[in-house]
Amino acid sequence: MTDRFVLHGKPPYNLVFLHGGPGAGGELAGLAEDISSAKGVIEPRLYSLGITEQLEYLSGIITRFGDQKVVLAGYSWGAWLGIMLAGTYPQLISKLILVSCPLFQSAEAKNIMDTRLRRMDEGQKNKLATLTRFLAEAENDAMADESLAEIGKLVLQVDAYSPLYLPDAFLECSYKIYKSIWQEALKLRLENKFEEYLSAVKCPVVAIHGDYDPHPARPVLDYLANHLERFSAVLLKRCGHCPWQEKYAREEFIACLQKEI
Repeated sequence: MTDRFVLHGKPPYNLVFLHGGPGAGGELAGLAEDISSAKGVIEPRLYSLGITEQLEYLSGIITRFGDQKVVLAGYSWGAWLGIMLAGTYPQLISKLILVSCPLFQSAEAKNIMDTRLRRMDEGQKNKLATLTRFLAEAENDAMADESLAEIGKLVLQVDAYSPLYLPDAFLECSYKIYKSIWQEALKLRLENKFEEYLSAVKCPVVAIHGDYDPHPARPVLDYLANHLERFSAVLLKRCGHCPWQEKYAREEFIACLQKEI
């Protein structure tokens, strides 16, 4: 499986969406379609097993299809990837939008799963344990991908305040990509490498975060404010990790995104 991309709307393509996961290609397709009436969108679907390879691919398609500098919007893991891209290729990015950005300190991230477990009922906890076992015992990539996708759907339920369950979630899911990229990303966090990337970012940065996200907003927003010169934040009320799939926050999120792009 090789990296590819989908173009939404008409040129010029000066907006790029980076999906989460890692390995969740296609999850931003519906959002990209919603936004593409206002601005042409490049929606990369990334399958490379290394962060450097993904960054090189992204710089290439932006140079090929982007209209000079582009606005880059990254969701969840894609927010981290966006920071790395804007820090590595600042000449390509005019603005960086971070949606539901992960925590930057390893110690703070240890509480995320505890938060999720507190929100689960016994049935959900039992299902998570079963799926986790299936994932560990998977005999091939297809079985692992299916187990990871089911875990993702279960986690999305408790990550959300009031979910809409729009159909673009988990269209693609690769455990091999997730495991490879996420291990590399966690090492970068452990070594505080995001400080270096943020110091090299030259464009304005906007963070959009839900107040119900199990990745708590305050540590994320404080970290970004302390490491960026041009930074602003939007905190969405009654909103979990996936704003465009939230009953109460979707409209405000879409309006905010349209304003920032």
